[in-house]
Amino acid sequence: MLTSDTRDIVITRILNAPVSTVWTLWTNPKAVTRWWGPEDYSSPSAKIDLREGGSYLFAMRSPAEQGGAVSYTGGVYKRIDPLERLEFTQNLTNAVGEPLPDDELPAGFSQDVHTIVELRDVHGLTELTITEKGWTKSLMSVFAYAGMHQSLDKMADRLADQEVSA
Repeated sequence: MLTSDTRDIVITRILNAPVSTVWTLWTNPKAVTRWWGPEDYSSPSAKIDLREGGSYLFAMRSPAEQGGAVSYTGGVYKRIDPLERLEFTQNLTNAVGEPLPDDELPAGFSQDVHTIVELRDVHGLTELTITEKGWTKSLMSVFAYAGMHQSLDKMADRLADQEVSA
């Protein structure tokens, strides 16, 4: 919900791939590890229980020059319309997927961000729209916006390199 203290992040991209390929990039753990995380970050693991009420847990490793720490993003799938829409919560978590307590979060970081991923066919290409609802107005929301753009740049690069198969 948007209030005076929160904002929604909305990103739309046209990707040079059919919807089924982009769906795989979001729903196959091996495929997720090929693009998840901002520039210079890697994703050492991803777990996905793709069903409403199921959970996901994506790992992200910072570059060595930034310490090489691994952090985790996880949540619960709320709605799944195959090849069209994913809705899920998004949290910073520990290694087993439990949301971090407030005193372990970066300042201004929002938990339980309601995220919607929508896919639409546009003449064989995919229009991807990501909406993240309820970010606290803070520097962390700016980092989240930039980080998702960088992740999508990596996704587009993987599509160009044909690195999509499971």
